[in-house]
Amino acid sequence: MQEQTYDAIIIGAGLGGLLSAAQLLQRGKRVIVLERLPHCGGRFTAKTFQGVQVSTGAVHMVPFGSSGVLASMLSRLRIPHHFFDADVFASFHVHGKQYRSRGLLATFKFLGPRQFFWFTRVGYLMFLRRLPSSERDLPFDAWLARHIDVKRNRELTAFFERITRFALSLELSQITAAEAIHTTKNMLRYGAPGIVQGGCAALTGELERRILEQGAELRLRNDVMEILSTDDHVTGVRVRDKVNGEETTLHASLVISDIGPRATNALLNNQQITQAQVLKQRDAAPLVDVLGATFDRPHGEKETPVVAQGLKVHILSDVPLIPHKGIMYCLDTRRIAGMVQPTNCDPRLAPPGKHLLISHQVMQSDNIEEEKALALADLQMMFGETFEKHCRVLTMSAYRGEWPVNRIAQGDDVATMTAVQGLYLVGDAVKPEGYLMVEGVAQSVNQLLDLLDAIEQGEVDGPLGAPRSSRLKTNQRPMRHVTPPPPRYKSLRWLWEAPGNSRTS
Repeated sequence: MQEQTYDAIIIGAGLGGLLSAAQLLQRGKRVIVLERLPHCGGRFTAKTFQGVQVSTGAVHMVPFGSSGVLASMLSRLRIPHHFFDADVFASFHVHGKQYRSRGLLATFKFLGPRQFFWFTRVGYLMFLRRLPSSERDLPFDAWLARHIDVKRNRELTAFFERITRFALSLELSQITAAEAIHTTKNMLRYGAPGIVQGGCAALTGELERRILEQGAELRLRNDVMEILSTDDHVTGVRVRDKVNGEETTLHASLVISDIGPRATNALLNNQQITQAQVLKQRDAAPLVDVLGATFDRPHGEKETPVVAQGLKVHILSDVPLIPHKGIMYCLDTRRIAGMVQPTNCDPRLAPPGKHLLISHQVMQSDNIEEEKALALADLQMMFGETFEKHCRVLTMSAYRGEWPVNRIAQGDDVATMTAVQGLYLVGDAVKPEGYLMVEGVAQSVNQLLDLLDAIEQGEVDGPLGAPRSSRLKTNQRPMRHVTPPPPRYKSLRWLWEAPGNSRTS
């Protein structure tokens, strides 16, 4: 068996793994990235299908757009990118019509005076009043029911429900009031979401090109078989080439995992974990991270964190169906929570004269065929004869468990640092409170950088990290690499219009 030595080994070439590699290379480290698939990007890339850039996960969208955490990190790394920021707050399909809202105040058009009053009341409670400690851990649906009559405010309730489903792939009951408020504040503070020019694959391609230019070794079609450790210190990994079956031992005192906590934990125990096992664990046993600990819930009980799951539909249309660059939230559907038409920003994502639309929904059952049928029924309800005559469904893809998504429910995220010194986690399961989707992935890498800096400066015990009993939680440690939000006046523009910026780097 061959043996090789590096400064850092990165498991998984998703967005978190690629960003981690770029950051470590900038610090002069010798880095190798290992990926079991034949391509990089994970859930943040795309494949060309019938001339369309069909995304593997993200809807070609970055939640905080050109002002957000990911954009800031890309600029620091000098990775070429361009985001088209939304030109509206959103539009809302309700009462059989689509209402375009340039800002929050325009929701009056479909909420009406009574519900808009309660909308402003909820806004005051979320943004201007300090959240009482007794309400922090309330499920958001219970918190909402405390302050409004949800049965008499159906459209207002659906407003929060659909945004949560689209942005987090969760129900209101699966997110705490504190997490919902923190996330919403960040969405408003950073500004409009943005579509990536060239789609997700263009950005992933730039990252891959940059790390190879800077000397990283990238091995595709390579399965990590085991994470090696001695006396609770990581020493490297054992990897197998899927093409020729050859096994190699790679040595490093720093290993970064972008494959999720369950898969990382399995590799520490010399095991491989399948998608079926992930789903079985989700239903039958508490989630254990690489520390072997269950997650504490309010009031001290142990509970299995909810795993985000959803279904995405790619549609090719002869005519445009959404007249803006933002998100259309669907308030009167049975399943679909929201849709985007990314070709409004970049027509090259589809063949000339065609329009790409992507819908997203939370799966509310394990019957995928039923979920697909309900998605089609929603599309027919919203667009009627136009859908029948001018639209063609390209793909319908479901995700559950950790692959190809390694996240768990918002607010139940695990820590970057593990009990094995030198082993760290990045990715969607490790994002700090208030950050969603790829912004959370970028922020998880910021957390990693802060920990590495703290270790070098002697602020954390041990050569590569302190034992669990003596270290602070990540969210208690001041973050040096965090991207500050834009000036406060920018978020105020959401009241009447979207910022509508665009930035190239």
